[in-house]
Amino acid sequence: MSERANKDLVVRLIEQVWNAGKVELLPRLWAEETRADALALHQVLTDAFPDLRVDIEELVAGQDRVVARLRLHGTHRGEFLGAEPTQRPVTFTAIRIYRIAGGRIVEALADQDAMGLLQQLREAETAPDS
Repeated sequence: MSERANKDLVVRLIEQVWNAGKVELLPRLWAEETRADALALHQVLTDAFPDLRVDIEELVAGQDRVVARLRLHGTHRGEFLGAEPTQRPVTFTAIRIYRIAGGRIVEALADQDAMGLLQQLREAETAPDS
């Protein structure tokens, strides 16, 4: 696939699966050997943040890889990493590196601002209700 087609695949994943909730599209986007992990991640995050929105801040493609710099927004309505729901909005950033083969994602590496997210959850737990 071309670099443009690879970028389009990642945009489709983010816009249609993450932002529009069309999880049924995962088999078209992820290779069979990685699909279960992708679905599990989606489930964990959307259970904790049902209104999760993923914004693409930057997208770079080279050969068989696409790097996405993302900003995620959502309301903490479910347990996440041991934190009980706070009902407060959170925002955190992530960088994902997708490897694509045969028109599907075969690998995804991730680095996210987990510390920043946990700080927001802790602050929300101790903040007085407004």
